[in-house]
Amino acid sequence: MCCGKKLPEGSTARKLCDLDADARREYWACLALRHCHGLGARSVCCLLQHFGSAYAAVQGQAHWREAGLRSDMAQVLASNAWRTSARIEWDRACSLNAFVVFWKDPAYPPLLRRIVDAPPLLYCRGDISLLQTPCFAVVGARKATEHGLTVAKHMAHCLAAYGLTIVSGMALGIDRIAHEAALHGVGRSIGVLGTGIDMAYPRQNMSLFEAMESSGLLVSEFAPGTPPQACNFPIRNRIISGLSLGVLVVEAADRSGSLITARLALEQNRDVYAVPGPALDVHCLGSQELVRQGAQAVFCAEDILRDLAEQLRHYGISMANLSQKMKEASGVGRHISATEHDTKNAAGSYVQQPKDDRRPAATLPSGELAAVQQLTASDDTATILRYLCVNGPTQSDVLANAAGLSASATNTVLIGLEMLGQVRRLPGARYEAVT
Repeated sequence: MCCGKKLPEGSTARKLCDLDADARREYWACLALRHCHGLGARSVCCLLQHFGSAYAAVQGQAHWREAGLRSDMAQVLASNAWRTSARIEWDRACSLNAFVVFWKDPAYPPLLRRIVDAPPLLYCRGDISLLQTPCFAVVGARKATEHGLTVAKHMAHCLAAYGLTIVSGMALGIDRIAHEAALHGVGRSIGVLGTGIDMAYPRQNMSLFEAMESSGLLVSEFAPGTPPQACNFPIRNRIISGLSLGVLVVEAADRSGSLITARLALEQNRDVYAVPGPALDVHCLGSQELVRQGAQAVFCAEDILRDLAEQLRHYGISMANLSQKMKEASGVGRHISATEHDTKNAAGSYVQQPKDDRRPAATLPSGELAAVQQLTASDDTATILRYLCVNGPTQSDVLANAAGLSASATNTVLIGLEMLGQVRRLPGARYEAVT
């Protein structure tokens, strides 16, 4: 029914062509609410919360005032003006090879159901059981730097290996690299579309769309056939954050759609994280502003996992019971929680004691290995390694001066060396050579 995965008990989620009579009534009622002129997402969600389903809301339109709506809104529904556009969506949807998940259905993602403007239905292609998994959003710039792409790839790969489903918006740049990194190996990913579920946009991501449908999940609230429109992408961002326990902004300029996602996440009471990036880098000004406004600055996946540890226990994920396979896939061979290897510094923060957490290059997948080796294939890499071997643990800005590189270029090299197991990151943005 959904790539062989089990759905919650009582779920009626089906492909549109397989809906039973009750589900067809619920689907038509959802369309009636969505196409009722003047009835916004928050009003529809109020009705769903008050009546329990779209069908009950339509049947109970005489009592909409009890749900907090104006009495004239029910009159708009009664006028039947919505039927023409609703019928067009019905006809387009019924010819699709897609699932539909209703707000009232147990298969509907529980975190998303809690937001004040949750959509009444989701169109889905792929494994809809992923809607019940612990999700985490990774977002950032479409025109990302090489450094930003490397960070996003590493973060998404590590988080996915620890059991989180990576959510993003299927755009170019950071979104794309996050999806691809999460799908690799043991990972999972959900792509939230700003178009109809049948529209592959942008075209450059066609291969990613195919991979997501076969190994992950594509989700859209928009009617089938909805083309890419600028106004719809900020709307879909509330679903990216609504599905997720938290949102990581890897790289964002001072005016970025990722900042909209971060703001929506805060409104939804989600945790927001940001990779600050190099000082004065215009590609990171938005991320830096998020940190100034209270987002948690993170420098590795462990920072996020530590912070989410309590919530992840609800899903049976703890640092103590992770399989060795997942640890190897993540590239982080150490526990995240405060264990016997951790001590507290004077400020009360946990500091990992140095130990052998090298990840031999041979354990990296061939495609990833080639990409990382390309990042570190320069004389600058040898200069940085020599400096670390001679001088010991050193801050990244000192390494940048020693190598005559920009902060961004130095960080890119350091991330590559860390993934190859040749350097180890220490607290305070310091690095040491792994010998």
